[in-house]
Order: sequence, then C-alpha cells, then structure tokens
Amino acid sequence: MHTEMTFVVQDEHTDELGHLNHVAAVRMLEQARDDWYHACGLYRDDPNRYGTVIVNVNYDYHSECFIDEKLRVTTTPERMGTKSIVLSHKILKPNEEPAVSGKAISVVMDMYERAVIPVPECIAIHFAK
Repeated sequence: MHTEMTFVVQDEHTDELGHLNHVAAVRMLEQARDDWYHACGLYRDDPNRYGTVIVNVNYDYHSECFIDEKLRVTTTPERMGTKSIVLSHKILKPNEEPAVSGKAISVVMDMYERAVIPVPECIAIHFAK
C-alpha cells in the first residue's frame, strides 16, 4: 500500500537560510509514516496497544524547499523481516523533483507488555511476498 499526503512549507518550517529545515522535513516524514500505519489499521482495535519505534533512519537531501511550496510526501512499503519493516519515503517538489528521499526501519511494540512483537498481520499484508 502506497500513501501520499501534502504539506505546504510555512515560515516555521524554514531555517536561517530560508529553506526547509531538516527537522521539519523529518517531522513531515514521521507524520506520513504514522498516516501509513493508520491506513493499515494498526490502531483500529485498541489505539493504546501498539506503538511503533524507529530503529534506523537514513534520509538524503537533494533539493531545497521554500516557503509556500506544496510538497507531496509518499510512503511505500519496501521490505519486511520477522519483527521489522522498511518504509521508503520521498518528499517531492511541485515539479516532481525529489527534495528528500530515504528509508526508515521500524518495529512494533506491544505497549502493555513493553516488548517488540512480530509484524502484525494488518501491516504484513501490505508487503509483497
């Protein structure tokens, strides 16, 4: 399952150079990842039961983004292990030029047990076999 969302760069998202700050970009990608989990139904039955934890993140910055630019953020499942998943992210400029790309490796925790669990079926079904 591929998800997309849009963000408009606001003044508070920029740094002293006038372009999208790396922290704001990571927050956009975090929001996109959380939306992907919601679309999978991870929190549907018991919103407090599961939590996701980033164990590795690697983002490359390709192009500047400026105030009032409408950015498209994509999230795509890439691969799955027994207890971890890799999601691929892109932040695309209005002309479809990549501004940021990368991958995030996450695990799912059972928050009641405080333990990492095997990838839940609601997530696993979105990865190619």
